Amino acid sequence: MEDEIQKQAELLDRLMSDITRIFGMKETGKVIDVDLNFHQLEVLRQIYLLKEPMMSQLGEACGVQLSTLTRIVDKLVEKNLVTRKFDPSDRRIIRVTLTPYGDEVVRKIERTKKEKIMSVLRYFNQTERKKFLQILQVLHQRICNEEKRGKQ
Repeated sequence: MEDEIQKQAELLDRLMSDITRIFGMKETGKVIDVDLNFHQLEVLRQIYLLKEPMMSQLGEACGVQLSTLTRIVDKLVEKNLVTRKFDPSDRRIIRVTLTPYGDEVVRKIERTKKEKIMSVLRYFNQTERKKFLQILQVLHQRICNEEKRGKQ
């Protein structure tokens, strides 16, 4: 039983690596004219989704420590993709927001990623897509639940 799980884990590792590479937009340079690493892309995406988050919210959403996040945000500020601004209700709070250029970059990336995902899903028929997504939802739910238990 344990040998079978180990072989399946190795297969899943190889599959996840390829899937992550494909869905992770390794060709982002073809879509945008700015050089961004994986962590910078994820921070930009979370800023886009959270709409002017506080640094603490952003760090939690991205799963990175504040010191690391600060360095990432500094690089994004240098690239004119984000700005920091004080919260009008409490000047001690700093929020991060996309610049118009940053918003344009994220929208291009998101649109291209969505198109890529749709092109992959077209390989499946309707029943296969439904089963595939159900399995991914179960996996996501169990991983997230385990992560929550680990933080308690």
